[in-house]
This record gives sequence, structure tokens and C-alpha cells, in this order.
Amino acid sequence: MENQNQTINQITELNPTKFYQELLKFSCLPDEIIIEILLRLPVKSILKFRCVSKYWLSLLSSSHFVKAQIKFSIKDCKNVNFRLVVVASASGLVGKMCSIYSIVCEKSSFVNVAKIDYPLKPPFGSAKFLGSCNGLICLTAMSFKLMLWNPCTGNYKEFQDSFVKSAVSRYIRYGFGYDAINDDYKVVKIFSFPKDEGKYENMVKIYSLRSNSWKMSESFSGGYINAQSGVILNEALHWEVSHCRGSGAHSEIMTFDLATETYGVMELPSCGDGNVSWTLNVLGGRLVACCNFYLDKTDMWVMKEYGVEKSWTKLVSLSSPSGRMGYISPLFVSENGDEVLVKLGTDISLYDKRNASYKSLEIHASGCRLQVQAVTYIESLASPHIGDK
Repeated sequence: MENQNQTINQITELNPTKFYQELLKFSCLPDEIIIEILLRLPVKSILKFRCVSKYWLSLLSSSHFVKAQIKFSIKDCKNVNFRLVVVASASGLVGKMCSIYSIVCEKSSFVNVAKIDYPLKPPFGSAKFLGSCNGLICLTAMSFKLMLWNPCTGNYKEFQDSFVKSAVSRYIRYGFGYDAINDDYKVVKIFSFPKDEGKYENMVKIYSLRSNSWKMSESFSGGYINAQSGVILNEALHWEVSHCRGSGAHSEIMTFDLATETYGVMELPSCGDGNVSWTLNVLGGRLVACCNFYLDKTDMWVMKEYGVEKSWTKLVSLSSPSGRMGYISPLFVSENGDEVLVKLGTDISLYDKRNASYKSLEIHASGCRLQVQAVTYIESLASPHIGDK
């Protein structure tokens, strides 16, 4: 097994041309070994090798291989295919991408930034990222449409947003994730209508990529859902919800299981009293809750054992930079927790816990600082066309 792994690693380090020449020498290898080799290739190379033969096209396009490639990319904790995409908008849209691994893990002094073919063109300057899952990014634009986009393959799918007609004022929240039981990607849209005493009535609609249709789901009553987009973990979406209770306020996490389409509740960590707000994220396969103290600091907590509220552990306390604008939103954290990649206003910065310093990364477009959208994703073969005929 050790010699087999060494052979796989040596072959995958070759450039694509030499890789194919070398792989031909091992044509007698069983498909299982060839697949293990191919899973370690960059997605761009896999797409090229689909042109080698009809057999390879069938193999590399099969749902089995695509699912295996996504699973391998997620499981690989040092995956160099983990990416950050940033879209800055002012007079137009400029999309850029870079490797998070090179920024945080390799501590590269030079950030290799590449332009990407962003599917939305002007005038859709107010497009927003609603989340990413398995290499697909969900976003919305002012055209009253939603989009699922794979930045690596360039494939995307537009579909009509869903609306609820009502004269009553309302606000809208989204969520996006993968339902493995039904092999389906879903978009959840919540319409919240304010009621008396700080309570809200929430109407829920769900879009299924497989059926390419919207349907009504069970409604619920609750507090104010703060984040525009929920975060996905363990095939459930998570939002932070605030409740008014008497003279005080209480915050908790509302969950939505994408397979069973049922709701749940989890407690946030105890962060003390004061003027605070919460933001949620998923880093390293764990749920992260950030307690933002206004103009002071941000405490980052990690749930070490999912669903076990006693496992909340403070990971790092990020001091606020001077002239702070908005709340700190973590994008990535190093394995030892010493470096945290964050979005703060229009800046993407690397925070060093050891000396409490920020290093701004110039990866957005110069002169396009009115709106900056940032989201992390893995390079994968995931297709936004599940169920299309």
C-alpha cells in the first residue's frame, strides 16, 4: 500500500502531458487505482483528460466519479484547491480568485491572483453571494433571478427567484446547501413578516435543483433572523436568530435540515453582557460563531463536537483595527489557529494572533471598493445542471 501511494503521488506531481504519457505505462492498472490517481489532479486537468477517449469521457463524467472527487476534496485537509473568490463592483464587476492555502498555510509573500469569468455582467453590480457548497456558489442579482455557478468549470444555471405577494412589509433571508439523501441541491428562501412584540411570522419556500421548481414548506414563528444567508454544515442550514424577551434580548441558532425539511435550535456560547452581535460561519468542517463587540473586538468560538453545546470553545479573540467599519467575517483559519483570513468592510486581511496584527491583501480590483463580495469554495466537478434534460 505504501509503494502504491508513492507511485500515485509521483505521477500526480507531473505536468498534464507527462502525466498522461506516464499513465499509459500503467494501462494495466485496475480502474480503482486509476481513479485514485485522477482524484488527486486539479479539476482543470481532469476536464482536459475527458478528451483522451470516449471511455475516459464516460469515466470522468460519471456521477460516481464526480461524487468521489467532491468527497476527496472536502476530506483533504491540506487541499490546494481550496479557493477564495472576490467580486468587487463600482462601475462594473471584476472577479478575482486566489488560493487560500498559499496565503495562510504556505505563508506565501506573493499572492497569485487570477481573473475569473464572472457570469454576471453589468449592470448587475449589486449581486450577492448567498453561500457555497461542494464547489457551487449560489448568488442573486437585481434581475429577480438566482444562479448556481461553478467558478472552476465555468458552468452555471439561472432560475427564476420565488416571490410572495403581500402588501405587508417583509424582509428576506436565503440558504443554500446539499441534500445527500435525495442527491439534490436546495435553495431555501424565508419571507419574514413582523408581528407584535418583536415576533415574526416566517413563510418558507424551497427550490430543488433536481426538480427545477419551488414549493412551499412549513412556516414558523420566531425572532429576527439576522444574517441574510444561512451557513451549511452536516446538510443543515444555520441562522442566528434574536428574540426579545421582556426587557432583554436572547440569541440562538436556528437550524433547518435539508433532507427532512425540519427545524431545530442550538444555543450560542456564553459571551457575556454588552452591545454584541453574532455572525456564523463554517471553518474546517466545524461551526464557528463570532461574538462581535462593537468597536472593540471579535471573539471566535468553535463547536468542537457538532450539536453538543458544551463543546463551544473560544478559538481566538481578534482585536479591532483602527477605523473599523462593520463586523469581522472570518473566511479561513489555519490549523493551529494563529492565522485567520477575514473580510472587514471592503478589505480582505490576514490576522496574526501572535502579534494581533492585520495584513491587508490587495486581491480586489483597484478602484472598485464600493461593494466587495467574498466567498470560499473548493474546486470541484459539481454540476449546476442536476435533473436537466
